[in-house]
Amino acid sequence: MKLDPLVGCWRLEKFSLLNAHYAFVDTEEYLADQLFVQHRVKVNFGSEFSAPGHKYRIIMCSCRKKDVPAFKEAIQELPNKMLLLGHMDYIEFSENMKERFKKNLG
Repeated sequence: MKLDPLVGCWRLEKFSLLNAHYAFVDTEEYLADQLFVQHRVKVNFGSEFSAPGHKYRIIMCSCRKKDVPAFKEAIQELPNKMLLLGHMDYIEFSENMKERFKKNLG
């Protein structure tokens, strides 16, 4: 199994000829959106999951396979943005979620 260097983001195993599917951890302020705009990558957002009282949410999305490098560049900036805005537990929370998904999904 190849580890993905993306913090707070993981690729979903879903068949599609044109799109790559991802899940990532964001806040209720949707800090990743501005990064996608800056990197000029169109992202189609899907389901969103959050628990009452938690500041983070899991967002499902997809982008064109040709836009995956730009998507990864944008999402790699998200942990630094989170830390700069005071979300000091973002990396720990997102990596714990990634491990929980891996463990529960096989």
